[in-house]
Amino acid sequence: MALVLAGVVLPDPLGTETVLRRGVAVARVGVSWMLTTTEFALTLPGRIEALMNHIETLMTRIDGVIDSADAVVASVQRTTGAADEVVASASVASHTALELIEMFDPIAKQAEPMARRFIDNLSDEEVDAAIAMVDQLPGLLDHMEALLPILATLDTVSPEIHELLGVTKDVRRAVIGIPGFKFFRNRGEDKLNEEERTED
Repeated sequence: MALVLAGVVLPDPLGTETVLRRGVAVARVGVSWMLTTTEFALTLPGRIEALMNHIETLMTRIDGVIDSADAVVASVQRTTGAADEVVASASVASHTALELIEMFDPIAKQAEPMARRFIDNLSDEEVDAAIAMVDQLPGLLDHMEALLPILATLDTVSPEIHELLGVTKDVRRAVIGIPGFKFFRNRGEDKLNEEERTED
């Protein structure tokens, strides 16, 4: 600095031109960086808005996933409740079945030899006959329903039959008392015997 004040000019090792070029280059880089930064700063609100839109879309999808998950959880809870009811019902049915098994087990053990003997002695023809008989049951039921009203009237017919038998006995006594009836009866029996022999 003192040399400059004294008026001594020292040679510039880099040269003024070089310094100016470097200064211009630095200025260009600075301006370029400033332009890039400004451009970035200007596009930043649009990018932030797009990012916010993406975030809103993502939040909407996340809300949908959460709602679906809540629905699945509710469905699972309902299914679990229904499964608990089924398990409880099955437990009651199982308990009832065990009680029935305990109740009928001695009877089954006692009946087992008779059932085995029945099955061992059952032929195919008997099974076919039983099936045929079961096939006939609807018709038999129809006949029984038709017969029941007739059977219901038999209690009124019974005294009349007894009365008819009494009258028949009286007629028989009267006929036996007719003179010569024994002769006619023997003659009728002989004639019937003769007819039977000729038919054979």
